[in-house]
Amino acid sequence: MTLRKLLDFTAALLLSGSEARSFLWLSVVCLSLFGAMYLSQTTWMRYQSSPTVVSMERDMFAWNTTFPAITICTGNKVDEGKLDNYIRNSEETDKSMLREFIKALANASFQSFDSLPRYRAVPADHYMRLILDIAPDFKPDINIGAAGVSLGLEPTITEMGLCYSFNSKVAIYNSPKYRAADRWNLVKNENETFFIHPLDGEVFAQLINISASYNVYIHGPHEVPDISTKYQKSSKNFYMKIYVTAVTVYTSSEAAKLRIVQRRCRFPHENNLKHNAIYTYTLCRMECRIKLCLEYCGCVPHFYRRIRDETTCDIDGLHCLANYKDILYKLRDDSGRKVSCECYPICDDINYVIQTNTRQEWFLGTNLQWGIVTYPRMRYRRDIIFGFTDVLVAVGGMAGLFLGCSVLSFTEIVYFLSLRLYWYCRGR
Repeated sequence: MTLRKLLDFTAALLLSGSEARSFLWLSVVCLSLFGAMYLSQTTWMRYQSSPTVVSMERDMFAWNTTFPAITICTGNKVDEGKLDNYIRNSEETDKSMLREFIKALANASFQSFDSLPRYRAVPADHYMRLILDIAPDFKPDINIGAAGVSLGLEPTITEMGLCYSFNSKVAIYNSPKYRAADRWNLVKNENETFFIHPLDGEVFAQLINISASYNVYIHGPHEVPDISTKYQKSSKNFYMKIYVTAVTVYTSSEAAKLRIVQRRCRFPHENNLKHNAIYTYTLCRMECRIKLCLEYCGCVPHFYRRIRDETTCDIDGLHCLANYKDILYKLRDDSGRKVSCECYPICDDINYVIQTNTRQEWFLGTNLQWGIVTYPRMRYRRDIIFGFTDVLVAVGGMAGLFLGCSVLSFTEIVYFLSLRLYWYCRGR
């Protein structure tokens, strides 16, 4: 009996030891799987969120620089002759109040809605058409220091009212003709983008006989100004000279193949805006303001393009928006936090830094000169630093470290459990 008990006790120990070893190996395999999957998921999330890097290039003679575009908003937005003719033919009895309202409306923006007279005789749907009907003619002479180049003049409706753009490829999408035709298609520009090179020397353009004071916004050809864009102001009978240098960011062809959320920028044709036919960072901010206007006051200001059943703000709606002018202007709430607009920059972006800005009285009229004297010595390139191949290498390394296998091993497992199993069952 004693020997039998000893044999039974030994068998029990061996059995319990086998279960312990099985449990230990199962735990190790589970921990290895968890570690490999966790680190692989981290690698995958990095590839999805930040696979690009912005690096500098310094070979200034290897690239061209885009000539700056400008948008001019004149201080005189009312032609007195056209206004007199409109008021003369109007059936309104209070002519003086009508004149005061129209002048204030032509210069209205988010910062001045509260100063508009509470005049309700003009329907809100006629505001923009009225502003265009009484706008003065704007036909300055333009000269540029390059042969065979035409910058082009394009009237455009902005948050500052009716303005005029030169060398812009985007202004046409908010032009009065484009809106009146109810167009939403992309426009093929007649003039190609005007590039200049350090070997070209100083290149500038000038507008002669502007005939009014003005604010000028300097921006890239594929961008537009908004109410928060910095501008330079000039009075009448002054000659203003502005010289800038450029800061360029462009996207490589490899990075352009990534998804938008991966490269964190958009090309103009990758449009997700509802009120515009093309994408830019500033137009995205305008779209954000439109959403806020609808949220706060249930209407859209007259200088925006309406869609579907949106209502144009009447005088009461504009005064309602005046209560939120700080939020609409800065796109920040009362606590200083940014409003979530989810606006990506454009992938091929260019910004201009003003180097010199001089004004002098000029007896020959109101003139403007702008251009590039000092060429940029560096530019920025958005490129892939962590591609899909790197993901495979990293995942394979994790699998080799924790499980002693590779990505090829997982491929074989999938093969044996799918195609190989199918043909085996079919053969049986």
